[in-house]
Amino acid sequence: MKKLLNRYITFIFLCSGILFGSCKKYINEGPIDTPTTDNFWTSQKAAESGLAGAYGLLRSALVNGHSYYVFGDATANEFSNLNDNTAYGSLKPSNQWNFNYVPYQAGSLQNWTMFYQVISQCNLIISKVPNIPASTFTGDVTAIKNQMLGEAYFIRAYCYYYITQVWGEPVIVTEAYADPINAKPIARSTDAQGFAQAVIDAKKAISLMQYGYADLSKVAVQANRGTAFALLAKIYMWQKQYQPAAAAADSVIQRGGYNLESGAAFSNIFKGHSQESIFEMNMLYSPNQNEAQSGTDGIFAIFLANPFVFGKTTSWNVNTELVNNLYDTTSTSTDVRVKATFYGLLSNALMVKYANVVYQNPSQQTLPFVSNNMVLMRLADIYLLKAEANYNLSNYGAAVQNLNIVRARAGIDPYTLGDPTDLLYTIMDERGRELFGEGQWYFDLVRSRLIDDPNYPNFVEGYLTNRINNRGYLWPLDLRTLLPQDPLLTQNAWWSQNGL
Repeated sequence: MKKLLNRYITFIFLCSGILFGSCKKYINEGPIDTPTTDNFWTSQKAAESGLAGAYGLLRSALVNGHSYYVFGDATANEFSNLNDNTAYGSLKPSNQWNFNYVPYQAGSLQNWTMFYQVISQCNLIISKVPNIPASTFTGDVTAIKNQMLGEAYFIRAYCYYYITQVWGEPVIVTEAYADPINAKPIARSTDAQGFAQAVIDAKKAISLMQYGYADLSKVAVQANRGTAFALLAKIYMWQKQYQPAAAAADSVIQRGGYNLESGAAFSNIFKGHSQESIFEMNMLYSPNQNEAQSGTDGIFAIFLANPFVFGKTTSWNVNTELVNNLYDTTSTSTDVRVKATFYGLLSNALMVKYANVVYQNPSQQTLPFVSNNMVLMRLADIYLLKAEANYNLSNYGAAVQNLNIVRARAGIDPYTLGDPTDLLYTIMDERGRELFGEGQWYFDLVRSRLIDDPNYPNFVEGYLTNRINNRGYLWPLDLRTLLPQDPLLTQNAWWSQNGL
């Protein structure tokens, strides 16, 4: 099985490379949409490999150029020193978050192609799996096919949600093209249509999957009904549909089977498969797996240096001013997240959520790997999302209750309701504390519009109103690469007005 999977994933990238070089319509690339496609989708094992390929492509898209943490954390001013890398230095507030100046990184930060490769793979699964002969399956054929299809719909929903967050106005493709080279170009849709498509796919995933895991080795790394409800709650928050968001969050909290880790076990969340995790990318180290991230140049390596990675001297250093504003970092602090999240706050502080380093050669401390999973959604996130939804519904008491569940686990005092505006600021501060370095806080600030609120104290160097009104919180597209492949693409408004 593993040999088949490795050959299949290799085939995906080979075909993607061929199509990327020759296909006029990049948006319609199908990773394995070639004359051999029908010969491939013929059995349960092939379908399992195709689904594993979709997860693998999603992981690659999020890891590429460290983009998941660039988009969600670097732009939220969580790190004051981005390794003195000119590709990232322009993202600092002092350089006005100049997203269009990321030399050597445009391929990962201004190019959404890798996410459309994931979408193309999902479209193939949705198209092909229903027609695979039942005789090739072992077990309940309907249940197995439904689970596979549900996972494909969920992954596609996640991609449209993520693309719309980062770049806005996605190109919506929901069919597998038999002839992608000659497919017609497609114009961008609106943000509303992008999120609406994600809702459609998430609801379809919910209808096809069940709660829980038949295989405990797949906890959190495989989507299920709870995973899809969690995503649905996040999408509804962007749509400002707060009642459905709270209801979707309730489905996760009450029926998902998830539990918060204890404060003492907070670090276990990022070691993978925790009881709190809802969805994560598998990157744990094993001598026989290549998903683990290098401790010197993998995605988690940007956060680490000595003493966590022997001999490594460069990293993203934590913005200690922001940390000291968000957390109680005094010697009497009871917040368990401070020690679990940071190291060396007095100088050159590091973020250590992903610091489970193993060496292939332990005696000489060489060939380091980081054995952590990339956690994308977890239960504390959903509690705080529900708190924000209840705040927007003026259910202030319920919002405080949701908020205090997370604060209690962290070991800090409960919040007492005062000025409702202060409650919103407190919820967003708590998201900043709880989800620091998890690729989310920038999007939280954009979604809540605190990114340009002059009264919000923890984003004091906020964006100019003109930039917000022209959607300058979105990333630009690299049209030099993308436009020749789809002539209907347009640049995001702020960047077209500012030289792109």
